[in-house]
Amino acid sequence: MCTSVAKRTIDYYLKRGSYVFACFVDFQKAFDRVNYWKLFSQMLDDGGDACMVRLLAFWHSRQMLCIFWQGFYSEPFSVRNGKRQGGVLSPFLFTRFVRPLISATTQCKIRCNIGGLFVNLLAYADDMVLLSPSWRAMQALIKLLELWCFKLDIVCNTKDCLYDF
Repeated sequence: MCTSVAKRTIDYYLKRGSYVFACFVDFQKAFDRVNYWKLFSQMLDDGGDACMVRLLAFWHSRQMLCIFWQGFYSEPFSVRNGKRQGGVLSPFLFTRFVRPLISATTQCKIRCNIGGLFVNLLAYADDMVLLSPSWRAMQALIKLLELWCFKLDIVCNTKDCLYDF
């Protein structure tokens, strides 16, 4: 669905002889950087089901892993941060973790207008695309992204990630 909206937005602007700018966000080790306790705190602050949050906290605080390499297993060790790659809950929990970033971006006044529909962010878990109608607007969106990445303690590469169409 996000790909369709991105394509339609780009087509809309190009057909009218205008530019549209896209920034494909690259989070470094996105799922590994999720702070469980910040996530669970956010969920409780938003009125999430306390029993569900406690269950998730119990599971995550007792995770033990070992590494299998060249036919041998390592000693088990605990995991304090991160979400499993490919886990069923991982996209949902990562999206929930970055919801403040998503909210701040979608509520700002910088966005593409497509016949009354306003678009500036397309996202699924750690895959995000920022869209803007001008270079200067895109720079402002990237600054907003950097601010929220700092607040959430996640890292993304904001250098050399712009495309104009």
